[in-house]
Amino acid sequence: MTIMKEILRTKNKWVAGTCFIVGLMLVLMLSTAVFFFVTLGLLDLRGPEWKWVRIYGAMVWLYAWQYLAYRWMKRHTTWWTELTEEEKKDGKEGQA
Repeated sequence: MTIMKEILRTKNKWVAGTCFIVGLMLVLMLSTAVFFFVTLGLLDLRGPEWKWVRIYGAMVWLYAWQYLAYRWMKRHTTWWTELTEEEKKDGKEGQA
């Protein structure tokens, strides 16, 4: 449990960046699989008349999952803080 806690609350930029990229890829793969399982499997939205529903539905679905992943990362990890810390420092120095 301590290893997971160290990864979630890291102070190293490379660990934060790697975890962010891997988490992003996992969220995209999982959300895509769930979307196509639901639309093609359960709802049976096959055929040309459902083309736009599948396209725009996938866009909204992926955006929603990415937003939820962003909120989770911001609340439960320090990855986002570590990756944006340098930008905040640059902004504060420019204002002073």
